[in-house]
Amino acid sequence: MIAKGSDLPNAPRGIFLQVAGIALLLQAIALMVPLAGAGWLSLQAESDGALSFTAWTRLAGSPEARAALFNSLLLAAVTAVATVLLGIPLAFAVLRARRWLGRLLLAVILILCFADPGIRILGWMLVFKDLIASGTLPLLLGGGFIAECIAATHAWLPLATIILLAGFARVDQVVLDAARECGATAFTLLRRILLPQSWFVAGFAAAVTFCGSLGSFLEPRLLGTVDDQQASEWLQRALESETGWPYAATMLLLMLVLSVLPLLGLLFLRARKVMA
Repeated sequence: MIAKGSDLPNAPRGIFLQVAGIALLLQAIALMVPLAGAGWLSLQAESDGALSFTAWTRLAGSPEARAALFNSLLLAAVTAVATVLLGIPLAFAVLRARRWLGRLLLAVILILCFADPGIRILGWMLVFKDLIASGTLPLLLGGGFIAECIAATHAWLPLATIILLAGFARVDQVVLDAARECGATAFTLLRRILLPQSWFVAGFAAAVTFCGSLGSFLEPRLLGTVDDQQASEWLQRALESETGWPYAATMLLLMLVLSVLPLLGLLFLRARKVMA
């Protein structure tokens, strides 16, 4: 039996949907298997491996672990806010610049987005070292939280800018041109047109930055100090201990849950706005 001509375009689409479904299933399995293993490991006792909540209770009662987790949450929150505040004017510049200049700015942002993180952070280490040696930068700013925040903002700014640019590009350019002809400034375009229509995208950029910065380990490892330890450093020390794996799994699960909370909250607000 020969298929009708109207049915032919649906065949490739059905195959693509099946392949996409299989890919999503494999991704879900690849995510859930390690999570299940981490959850099981977090319930293991130190001595005999029996099921126990010892790791959870001792982690909750450890001042060092709480301080490390708080430092990471603070660093991730500051990085998320800084990247969005800096990414908004950058995305606007790419959107409204002349064609060749906009493409050049976008190319630079993409190159920075895929730059090797180790080389990037080593570059910041040399910059801080030279500035401290010359007396331009106080020793307090050359290491610890501020240095980590600067490096983390630089690391996640390109991705946040691309996300914001994708949201701004959805706004009708005719409306922007008309507002510009009526005398609207760039700040007015952002405040009255672009940001109100792209609030979800801005929140998504902040949530992605928060999630990535919370789980980062290179900045704290290379730019941090002993007095300002992050959760990633605490996690690494627990993994290096023979009896610390349950505590490391517990900290990992806590970091994972906390990292996705902003995104879940954003989706909840979006759903409430759609239902309203």
